[in-house]
Amino acid sequence: MDRALSVAALLDPTHQVVPFHGRESELQALTQWRDSPAAQASLLLHAPAGAGKTRLLQRFQEEHDEEHGRLLLIDDADRLTWNDIFLRLQDTLRHGPERTRVLLAARTTGWWWSSTRQRIADFDHEVTDLALEPTLADRAESFTLACQHFAKQLNVTAPDEPPPNIAQETVLDLHLAALTAVHGDPCDVNRTQLVRQLLKHDNGPKTGRIAEDHLAVATPDTPDPDLLARAAHRWPHLRPKLDELIDANPEIVLDMQRDSLRIAAEIGSFTTLDHIARQVFRDERFATCSIPSILTRRLVERAQDTLERAETYGMLSARTSLCGLREEAVEASEAEVGCYRELVEQDHENRPLLADSLGDLGLRLLAVHRTEEVLKVSEEAIQLWHEIAIDDPETVPQLASALEQISYRYQALGMPEESMDAISRATLMYQELAKDHPALFRVDFARVAATLARRHHAEGENTRAAESMQLSIANWRILAQEDPRYEPELARNLADAGSMLVELRRSEAANETLKEAVEVFRRLAVVNPQTFRAELADALMRHSRALRDLCEDPDAKLTAQEAVMLWRETEDRKGLGTALLNVVKVAHDFDAELLAAQEAVEVYRELAAENTVWHQVDLAVALATLTEQQLIHDEIDLALTTAAEVFDIVRRLPSQLVDFFGTKLAIAMQPMTSTLSEMEYHAHALEASELMVGIWRAHKDKAPASYISAVQHHACKLRGAERRVEARNTAHTAVVLWHMMGKDLDREVGYADALTIYARLCAETKFQLQKALRLTHRAVEIMRAADEPVKLEFALETVEALSSS
Repeated sequence: MDRALSVAALLDPTHQVVPFHGRESELQALTQWRDSPAAQASLLLHAPAGAGKTRLLQRFQEEHDEEHGRLLLIDDADRLTWNDIFLRLQDTLRHGPERTRVLLAARTTGWWWSSTRQRIADFDHEVTDLALEPTLADRAESFTLACQHFAKQLNVTAPDEPPPNIAQETVLDLHLAALTAVHGDPCDVNRTQLVRQLLKHDNGPKTGRIAEDHLAVATPDTPDPDLLARAAHRWPHLRPKLDELIDANPEIVLDMQRDSLRIAAEIGSFTTLDHIARQVFRDERFATCSIPSILTRRLVERAQDTLERAETYGMLSARTSLCGLREEAVEASEAEVGCYRELVEQDHENRPLLADSLGDLGLRLLAVHRTEEVLKVSEEAIQLWHEIAIDDPETVPQLASALEQISYRYQALGMPEESMDAISRATLMYQELAKDHPALFRVDFARVAATLARRHHAEGENTRAAESMQLSIANWRILAQEDPRYEPELARNLADAGSMLVELRRSEAANETLKEAVEVFRRLAVVNPQTFRAELADALMRHSRALRDLCEDPDAKLTAQEAVMLWRETEDRKGLGTALLNVVKVAHDFDAELLAAQEAVEVYRELAAENTVWHQVDLAVALATLTEQQLIHDEIDLALTTAAEVFDIVRRLPSQLVDFFGTKLAIAMQPMTSTLSEMEYHAHALEASELMVGIWRAHKDKAPASYISAVQHHACKLRGAERRVEARNTAHTAVVLWHMMGKDLDREVGYADALTIYARLCAETKFQLQKALRLTHRAVEIMRAADEPVKLEFALETVEALSSS
């Protein structure tokens, strides 16, 4: 090693001039964490600067081997933005293995870590932290070892003396003292004197913690603001200097690094706080980081009265929610509600403020899955609005809005009946308001009527769905005629209505509606292509699907290809990928479908390489589509390889992404799974089916019928794989799940299908044949009443099979 190393280089933990020693208990704790049963786990190692975090990380990495899975180290994590950490975490999803350990190190915890911790947990990581003792247990041994190695490096004789007493000592402080002693200076002094004495012997570059310490003892007139903030965190006498620097030039905060700006927000004076707030609150770059939340938390301390405190807590709740501080958002929202309760006790006129805050609290509780409390506070808000509306009819719009919001919460919590009741009441209220005050409430009625239509559609109430959507569209047309600024909303709702009509199998009505949407968007795109070209492309894709359902209209392919062309012009690769997959669905062109699927995979591979988390589901969808096309084109080896890649991605999906995108993925995997089964690749079909059941299981509260359907299909795949007893048991599970739904099953075709599948498997395994026959007779009656000839034929064949057994 170069003997001209500076003080900073000698003390640099990455150089390991003093070899790693001690920390046996900490290494043991890290080893236990590494070997824990959790598939993915993250741990924050935190301690003051100079405690030896970096050295410990290096040693742990040296002792790690591949058989324990992937290890990702993130040093100085508190100096990184969430996006920096996010990019490293998503890399673990891209390259696996399944077992992953992420070890972070930082000087502090606080809200930056709480935000990061909650976001990492969304990756299905078990997240913990470990505090590192600032100094080693055997100080004397450590001091002597440091003296020997520094003396060897400087080619001098090592001193023989005991370690000094340094207040709040860290490992690096002990090394500072050892290096001071090696230079022949007294080391039994305070930290400031140690730094001064060492720097007299050295004119080298000041880096790392030594640069902060140099700043603390030298205090130049124009220090680097980032370095000053970090130094001020450990050297309290520098805090006035930090305040002075920011006060003299407030704009400097926009050029400061995130971690130093966060420190300034935490330790600065209220004047500094005001300067930072003026710059940060209006800058979108800080919207999802913890700094605005930290500023707002400190501003609560300055609130002059209960109302101002309540308003500040409301801002704090919103800002903490944005940056992943979900638990803290709940706490702030609860404090806001508490303040408004005080104000209501003083004056009943404050009840609307309390009702609004209760609604916000319900939203925050929903984010942390505190279901019972969500319902409690949301229903209290509704009751409060009812009371307010009785006293003051002018507050009926707020009651309608509250009902709409609680409807969304009921839906998110898997309570469809309560959700439908709330949205229906809200729609009726907005309808009455729109009659009396069309200029004020027609927009709300048009919007909520469309929501009601989608709910009716989800519940299978197709006639009501169509009626509600027609009401919505009629009102949007009036709005657009009266004010052209509403034309975009008219077009968007026409597109939504057309898509719904396609699903309702009203192809001609869907075609006309989507055709009108395309015409409006074409007109808008001529005037403002940057804004409306993408929406025109989306409307064209929807229109192509409607044309496909109209007796396979040849214009479907041309319309879909026009959408692809428009997405290319917008340079929106996500839209292009979606449009290419749409071509696969509507083209009815053997070669064009395969080429479109191949290009879609290439597009999504590029996107997933940039952001694995947000695009890996898209890539899996594209790969599933390509697998089906490769099977159809008899490219069997390629298809099975592609299918294996789909399975690998799906297995590694965090539960958060399954919650967000699972339905889309499961629907996309269905054609691939069916084709694999039809071509008798039963093992692959069964693997795909198992994954789909897992996805639908995660959504069983919101989509119970889809989950049961997935279980039924899985029974069929097990049968195809000659696992008939297992298939029969799975089919029986599907029947039981139907019974648990509490519906009128005599009108449910899906239930009849489940009975038939179970009965057929009973026939094939000679199990409870008489009971199976009774169940099949019931299935036949349901199929006849529902006019389902294909399913009825299968049920009658099953009756015959059972009768002959």
